[in-house]
Parts: sequence; structure tokens; C-alpha cells
Amino acid sequence: MLCAILTSDTDRIERVVRTIADARAIGVTVLPPDINESETDFRVVYTHPQGKRPIRPSERIKDPLGPEIRFGLGAVRGLGGAALEAVFDARRDGPLRDLFDLAARIDAKRVNKGVFEALVQCGAFDSTLEPRGVTRARAFASIDVALERSRAASRDRAAGQTTLFGLFDAAPQTSTSGPTAGDYVDCEPWDRRELLVRERQALGFYVSGHPLDRYVKGDAGLGRLGASPIAACAAAEDWAQVKLAGVVEGYRERVFKDGGGKVAYFELEDLSGRVSVKMRARDIEQYGHILATGEPVLVSGKVSFPQRSDDAEEEPEGTREPTLLLSEVRPLTDAVRSDTRSIAIRLRAERTRESDLTNLARVLSTAKGSCPVTLYLSFVDGAEAVLSLGEGWRVDVGDALLSGIERIFGEQVAELR
Repeated sequence: MLCAILTSDTDRIERVVRTIADARAIGVTVLPPDINESETDFRVVYTHPQGKRPIRPSERIKDPLGPEIRFGLGAVRGLGGAALEAVFDARRDGPLRDLFDLAARIDAKRVNKGVFEALVQCGAFDSTLEPRGVTRARAFASIDVALERSRAASRDRAAGQTTLFGLFDAAPQTSTSGPTAGDYVDCEPWDRRELLVRERQALGFYVSGHPLDRYVKGDAGLGRLGASPIAACAAAEDWAQVKLAGVVEGYRERVFKDGGGKVAYFELEDLSGRVSVKMRARDIEQYGHILATGEPVLVSGKVSFPQRSDDAEEEPEGTREPTLLLSEVRPLTDAVRSDTRSIAIRLRAERTRESDLTNLARVLSTAKGSCPVTLYLSFVDGAEAVLSLGEGWRVDVGDALLSGIERIFGEQVAELR
């Protein structure tokens, strides 16, 4: 049922965000598109097709098959019908090994650079590249090379010729970790926020995570700031005062023609959903520059439920679409920084290299501050080493520190306390 709802609501972002949040709330994982596994629409995939998934008593979904929802390629922005058919045609000869393999097989006349960019940014190649340590950033930087390969392969096919690269790419391989025709461009990996922002550009919403994730782990999370989930606004009383944390989307200002001032509008999104926000003229001068940055914010305001016009599309019974009348804005990083007393960094020994620790030391040393740092290193046998770093390693908790840590480890390992 969730797949059908997501497919039917693909063009209605607020409903998709809400449905994804509802799915995760009951323990259903929503996966980004996959170049080999995705079809056009959303579909159910299974982690344990044989029905032998271990089930914990606390789980709400007790299906031994382990159902998950896989995004459809039809939901990727920029992939029209012709591009989708070209991708499916390229898959007929077997699973695609990576970006270069798709470039070698696909008809270059049916796709453009935007198609490759969207597929990389939404994570469609993650399952083929992550085992080899290739990041989305490296794949994105290699798109021009892949496009040239694609055009050359298409020209050769049309001429009935085969190049050395074409022979290599077309040769059967027994492992997805085998070599490909050419190396990926080396570049700095994206931090978690940039990866998610690019993912949203390709899909219209966040799937593999959310920019607020880095502020949720630990005791100094959003709840400690008094922020309510945005989804709770629908059940609030008219004109109830609320505090929300979220990411600003679609900030715009409107000037009235009759000289009556101006107003601003935007959408605020957190992990539970999104809400429309309206800001009066007197607040634009004070807070407009903060909202225009696109950085996460902590806002206060009053919830209202505007009257719907007679010709507006009816909402399901019992649902109300709230609007927030904004009264105050604060950068979320400022609120978190003032409320965080320490930071914990949790690492797994089997996945941590010496170079990772060297880079971590570099990031910590460039973010000097007053917040103490504790390092937790867990081992496969269940043991854990706890290292309280000295005063010389105290840091300033901010985006520079958190994004730097995320670039090193490729995931969120920091907890705010």
C-alpha cells in the first residue's frame, strides 16, 4: 500500500515526505533508487527472500521476508520516458557494473549529461561503487569522461566497429569489484549535508538521510531545544505557539502592488514532514538573510489553519494543512552550539584506518573551542575503548567540525551531548 501511495503522490512533495516518515516510523526502510534493482515505480524488495530474517521483539513489522521500499527510477527528476527506456535497454545484457558500464552500453542519443548527474546524485550507483570505495563525488566528477565514452561507443556501434574500451566493458565479469575501462576522477568527498542536498535536487526529497540527522544523535538533540516534530502541527490548536527545527526550502518574497508592504513564504522540513511558513514585512529585514542561506534553522511561531477555497482539492477526512506564522528565527547551529556540553565520536575498529584517525586529528585541531571530546572505539568482540581527549583537543561545535568528520568517515559518527 505504501508503494502505491508513494507512486501516486510523486509530484506532491509534502505527501511523499509524510509517507516516508510514516513508513520509517513503523520500521519500514525506504531505499534510494538503484540502477539495477529499481523499476519505473516504487516497489517492495526483500532483505531475506527465503523468509529467515531474525525478528526482534521490539520490531513493529514482524515479516520474516524483511520488506523494504525501493524508489523507482521514474521518480528521478530529469529522467523522461526516453531516458528510462534507454537505461532499461542497457540492463538487458545483465546487471550494470558501474557508471562507465552504463555509458558503454547506453545509446548516447537518448540521454544527456543531466541524466547521468541525476542518477549519480540520487545514489543510483551506490550499490556498484561503494564496495570499491568510489564516492558519489568521484562518480559525479567523472561524468564528462563517461559521456565521452558513451558517445564514442555509440558511434562505433553505428559504424559496426568495436574499440578496445568497448571490448573491455562488454567482456563478462564474475565480480562487481572487477576493473572497469578507466579510473574515476579523484576529488574531495561530499560531506553528509552536500550529499543529501544533491540527492534532494535529483528526487525532490531526502531519502537516505536528512540534514537534521547530525543534530539528532545524543542528549543535546532537537528535543532538548524544545523543538516539536513538524508533523505534530496538524494536531495543534489554532494559534498555538510552537518551536520547530528544519531546513528551509523555496524561500521567496512577494511585494504588494498597492504599496502595502511585502511578505515572505517558504517551506520548513524536518524528518517528520514539512509545513508552509509565512513571514510578515517587519520580520523580513531581521531574519530574511538567515533564511536565504538554506541552512537549518530553529523557528518560533503560531500555527494557523487557513480556510480552503471551494474549488481546492479535498484532503482526506481528519487531516488539516497547517501554516506557521513566523515570529522568530535562529540558526540551528547557534542553538546547538550554546546547548552542547560535550561531543562523542563513535567508531568501529574494523572500519577505521590509521589515515582516518590522522585526518580526524587534523579536523579537530582546526576547530579549536571549549567543548570536550570523547572517542569511543568498538571492536567486533563487543569490547569498547573509551578515550577522553585532553584539553588541547577541545573543539567548537559547528558545521565546519561536523562536516569535516562526515567527510572522513562517510557517515554520522558524532553525538552531541
